Amino acid sequence: MNAGKSARHLRDMIRIALVLSLMVPAIAPAQEVMAQRTVERSPFNNIFGLAAYGTGWGGAYGGGGVGARIRIEPWSFVGVDLFGEALLVESPSGIRHDHPIGFNLYVPIRLGRVRLRPLIGVCVTLSFIEPTEPNAPRADDVLVGAHAGLGFEVALHRRLSFFVEGKGVVWVGHDRSVMGWTGALDNTVMPFVVGQGNVGLTFHLGER
Repeated sequence: MNAGKSARHLRDMIRIALVLSLMVPAIAPAQEVMAQRTVERSPFNNIFGLAAYGTGWGGAYGGGGVGARIRIEPWSFVGVDLFGEALLVESPSGIRHDHPIGFNLYVPIRLGRVRLRPLIGVCVTLSFIEPTEPNAPRADDVLVGAHAGLGFEVALHRRLSFFVEGKGVVWVGHDRSVMGWTGALDNTVMPFVVGQGNVGLTFHLGER
């Protein structure tokens, strides 16, 4: 009887071993698929993005406002932001509002759920001053600028990320500080250097 029991136990163990040997090859691909799906859920694997953010300037002049942009990232190693912003700017001459339009060219450096974005770009700003004095001349201007900076981005969801950016911007435009009580525009062209900070959210779509 002991010999019969031992034989049965041996057969049972062989059956279990055969079942496990069949299951292991099936488990490995399933784990790979799950891992791949986890990676694919990252917002950083998408081609397009729509962002909204708050922005502020400090330096030659200060200001604050909002911005929006469209992101195009056709490859994992480079992308472009097309942006437009609207800011109220400090001015002794009256109410000044600036509207930058431009682009960022960036290189995404991915570190899991976060990534760094070194960036450079150029932009044009339509700048308007509404004089505080009645019948005073306006001092509207067009400024041309270039910028460089660094962004930090965190994945919140497979479609959503949070970002913080810092940029240094050099503008070239006309001097509008020659007469503080009017909107006078001087013929002198000069550079203006400001620092800019952005904080916002990006909605991602179009899986690569």
